[in-house]
Amino acid sequence: MDFISKRLNTIFTLTLFTLSALIFGHTSMANDAPYPAFTAEYQAQWKGGWFPITVDAKRTLTYNEKGEGQLKFTADSAIAGLDEISNFRWQVDQIQPIQYRYLRTGLFQEPDRDQRFDRQQQKVIDGITKKVYEGHWSDQIQDNLSYSLQASIDLKNGKTQFTYPVFYHKKIRLFDFQLIGFEALDTQVGTLRTLKVEWSEKNKKKTYLWFAQDYDYLLVRIKQKQKDGQSYEISLTGADINGKTLKKAKK
Repeated sequence: MDFISKRLNTIFTLTLFTLSALIFGHTSMANDAPYPAFTAEYQAQWKGGWFPITVDAKRTLTYNEKGEGQLKFTADSAIAGLDEISNFRWQVDQIQPIQYRYLRTGLFQEPDRDQRFDRQQQKVIDGITKKVYEGHWSDQIQDNLSYSLQASIDLKNGKTQFTYPVFYHKKIRLFDFQLIGFEALDTQVGTLRTLKVEWSEKNKKKTYLWFAQDYDYLLVRIKQKQKDGQSYEISLTGADINGKTLKKAKK
């Protein structure tokens, strides 16, 4: 990731990337899906430089008339913006990605991405360059946004350990998740009953995620601390899901 004139641009990009990489509107078909449509708002904070950086973000899940889902992540600030969009279909309780888009504005230096998932040919195609990524396929493949929703579904179905082959940039990377406990978590929307999950990659840093048990296992917090002392925390500030509303608690 990179920041304003190297430094600030890197800080902001890291913050947004952590939000999206870690780190969820209705139609009649939504009721048949294994996860309900929702809107959720978050606040992310990065610490480790001269001053903390705070970014607001939103995740939404909607369905079209065919029952296909669209998970969208949006983050904005005065210096840059980011949209990630995952279009997918369902196979029982498993997300099957159709297209993933990564779109940035402002001071972002990372290029846009458009990835198409051809399940019949078992390959990923770059929608911009038309490059074909063969040999990078799995029947359980997830894109760089959909895996976070798949985690909510698997926790809801009682799974305690799972691994996702995620197509990241130009190849598949394995993301491992392990339930490590239950926690009454104090948040901006009140105290929530949550599952605490550890997310790790081979030889890479670990990240902790909390999912709300009483709100369809919605992702409510992400926390990561690196060896150099930098830390990231992403927290829910409000949500509408399955007929329930979460708002900031009055002080």
